[in-house]
Amino acid sequence: MRDERFKLITIESDFGAGKQGAAQGPGALINELKSRNFNFIELNNPIQIHPLPSSEDGITPFGKHIAENRKLQETICTAIETILSNNSIPFILSGDHSNANGTISGVKNYFSDKRIGVIWIDAHADIHSPYTTPSGNMHGMPLAALLGINNVLVQKNNPKEISKMEWENLKQVGSKKIEPKILPSDLVYIALRSTEEEEENIIAKQNIKAFRPEEIASLGIVQVLTQTLQYLSACDLIYVSFDVDSIDSSLSRGTGTPAENGLTYNEAKYILQTVSKLNNLAGIEITEINPLLDEEKPMQKLIANLLAEALQ
Repeated sequence: MRDERFKLITIESDFGAGKQGAAQGPGALINELKSRNFNFIELNNPIQIHPLPSSEDGITPFGKHIAENRKLQETICTAIETILSNNSIPFILSGDHSNANGTISGVKNYFSDKRIGVIWIDAHADIHSPYTTPSGNMHGMPLAALLGINNVLVQKNNPKEISKMEWENLKQVGSKKIEPKILPSDLVYIALRSTEEEEENIIAKQNIKAFRPEEIASLGIVQVLTQTLQYLSACDLIYVSFDVDSIDSSLSRGTGTPAENGLTYNEAKYILQTVSKLNNLAGIEITEINPLLDEEKPMQKLIANLLAEALQ
């Protein structure tokens, strides 16, 4: 049964990632959902953001394609505000996870007086900056931008001036240039298990809540989500970002950075089933499906099955 609260938006980009292919993820997932007669949301008339391929190459090694990424995030931010202004909730199918800086910035720019809680379901912390990134890939940095932090206390890189300037711009995406968009106390990780030392340092220093595999196994997913929502109970709105690499890599490796010891199918199903019913939901995002990376067990088929069972 269709939930009229939601409006679909697709962000078909992957130049924030280290591997090409995630730009095809939203389209591949929509085709799979249509084949299952999925009608929880309207699939035929999404808001589409389809940027041109990036022309930058090697200019900013500690923030690859950072200038074009910043421009894209501004476009995404405006699109999210448009959906919210029509009293709808954005249901986002995104290429790579760098786009979450734009989506959550859009929520905060529109609800500037509201406190935004974020449930980040992901194997990775995505809290690097140009000062710490081991790869330069922007999909490892959205939370640092949203939190308005540079991580200079654990700095290991010396970014170029253009990277520093664009990083400051990224932290202020949106017409109101709000920084930070979220507070460390309003962020919860679920399924976190693949991090770098610099990220762990920031997580500890900022006292960010994280449910890792051993805690999920010990508590059970029902208790994990109950505690998550209690922890975020002071927030006015909840945004849910679901990176498909949160799911165990034995189910599919069709994502840029798969990781073992992730969520089971039923755990992921329970999360999506529960958060989709929240009265204060500000957005749901599905991201990092890469159809080019697993032909044997395609991620788009797995996620289509998951959504069909969780949301119908």
